[in-house]
Amino acid sequence: MKINENTFVTVDKLAIRRNLMMVGVMVKDTSGKPESLEIKLAICFSNKEESRIVPLPITGSSYDENGSYIGYAYFEYEMDTLFRNRDLNEFVVDVQIYNGKGYQSVIVENTTFNQLKSENEYKCEVENQQIVIRRKKPVKAQYHNVLLSMLCGIYRLIEFLVGTLLIPLFLLDGIYVIVLNQKRRMEEENFGGSQLKRTILFAKWRYSAFCRLTINISKLKRMVLDVTASFLSLFTKKDSVLFVSSRRGDLTGNIAYVNDVLQQKGAKVLFWLEPGKTKDTKWSRIFSLAGMIAKSKVVVVDDFTPILNDVSALKKCKLIQLWHACGAFKTFGFSRLGKDGGPNQTTPNHRNYDYAIVSSSEIRRFYAEGFGIDEKNVLPLGVPRTDDFFDAAHGKAIREKIYKEYPVLKNKKVIMFAPTFRGNGANTAYYPFEMFHVEKLLEKLPDEYMVIIKHHPFVPDSHPVSDAVKNRVLDLSRESEINDLLFVTDLLITDYSSVIFEASLLDIPMLFYAFDLEDYVVNRDFYYPFKNFVPGKIVRNLEQIIAAIEKEDYQKEKVENFKHRFFDDLDGKSSLRVAEFIIGLVESKKK
Repeated sequence: MKINENTFVTVDKLAIRRNLMMVGVMVKDTSGKPESLEIKLAICFSNKEESRIVPLPITGSSYDENGSYIGYAYFEYEMDTLFRNRDLNEFVVDVQIYNGKGYQSVIVENTTFNQLKSENEYKCEVENQQIVIRRKKPVKAQYHNVLLSMLCGIYRLIEFLVGTLLIPLFLLDGIYVIVLNQKRRMEEENFGGSQLKRTILFAKWRYSAFCRLTINISKLKRMVLDVTASFLSLFTKKDSVLFVSSRRGDLTGNIAYVNDVLQQKGAKVLFWLEPGKTKDTKWSRIFSLAGMIAKSKVVVVDDFTPILNDVSALKKCKLIQLWHACGAFKTFGFSRLGKDGGPNQTTPNHRNYDYAIVSSSEIRRFYAEGFGIDEKNVLPLGVPRTDDFFDAAHGKAIREKIYKEYPVLKNKKVIMFAPTFRGNGANTAYYPFEMFHVEKLLEKLPDEYMVIIKHHPFVPDSHPVSDAVKNRVLDLSRESEINDLLFVTDLLITDYSSVIFEASLLDIPMLFYAFDLEDYVVNRDFYYPFKNFVPGKIVRNLEQIIAAIEKEDYQKEKVENFKHRFFDDLDGKSSLRVAEFIIGLVESKKK
């Protein structure tokens, strides 16, 4: 298929083997400018009840004899994970490519489907220039899956019980191999440490090789939570709204704003706010959560909440993801399939949401992809915590508060430096401080400029600041809410942080310090081509930052269009819309 005068796309492979669907797509570009390409591919799988958007990662590239760029995308999709209802009797495979403005479907013309044998369970056909997959012998998905799940569960339980009974034999086997040094078999793992530790590790390896069903403390607590909540639901009236968070222990963020409206409207509201990992959660709190779920018709979360994974009792509730971030910038969740640090296809993370709330229609597709849910269940009702940006009295009060706490900022031009972290997560997060030398920046700027440093919470170290400029720098990485600091910010310098969405609501000019853009695209990637997306000037080094500030060259004209693109409603009523939607769900259950 021809996308434009230089770009051609061909679906040249689709094969099914047991539970795996292998898809291969080739992209050819004849422009001679491969460095300007922003190739993004995805597949929309859809059956009669739901659809699912999944990325198709580029896995290799080369050039032909004419110098044309050839990109190849290949991925193996586990079919049982495609849909929540697992109905695979008939579904459509719609390959899509980003054309610079949005995604468009690839018309299937010259397609070969390799390795589809007659004895396979599925057959593949091209109808109306779309790929249609059908099961040769349709099954009733509900009963098929219930029966299969029951049989698998019984088998795994028997396997677990037998494996547990065999643990003493595995320990004896470890003593024989490790302690007595009787290497009658090849060890598949390199066990280190003392003989006792090596023996225990060997026994654990033997157990895991025998039994695939393992019980860790987190899984055990979720099982107890599920069983208890399901049991209590039989005797409890469901009439409440429950807020659950593993991210925060106090009533802040989106949940606080929505709660205020719900309380005003007389809704029954419950809270389970417990920051930390499931394994560290006290048993008393597990039982408390079970009781709250039993009472609730709607459960609301504000971030990834692993304690609710695989909790079947939630099927009797409506689970809403009130995501903490605005807009869509860096890829997350299932959008990172096939990338380092990306999720496993079988993970239950995010898949149990009934609805997700976002800031605009523009980004519904990306949240549906990231969460692995149907796009129709992603609702652009707005981000509640942004309501304050439309409240002039609130803005004035915040400015007075900050100037009182930090009087050195008053009557100054405030530059806030708020980059995101580098690394794969909280345990490896860092920022290369040498790339932003505060002293070199301020020595080129007049004394009226002050710098606020606001690193990501994951970055453990403080930004080095020399004595020469310490009276002109405030490192507030461990203090103050970043949204509050925006009210006193005259210029935001960031890189790939989502704070740009909130900054756009206050019309703050921005500089994008993207010294490692190419590496970041490879390792993390964005939903949009970065250079055409950001609402400000892109700079690559400190000298360019200084020059842009001296000339006030921020390309601020981009902010207004950006703001309207990523916020459907600029009225400060997001909390009201979300609260009314929740109340509607509660009342609909009563009828």
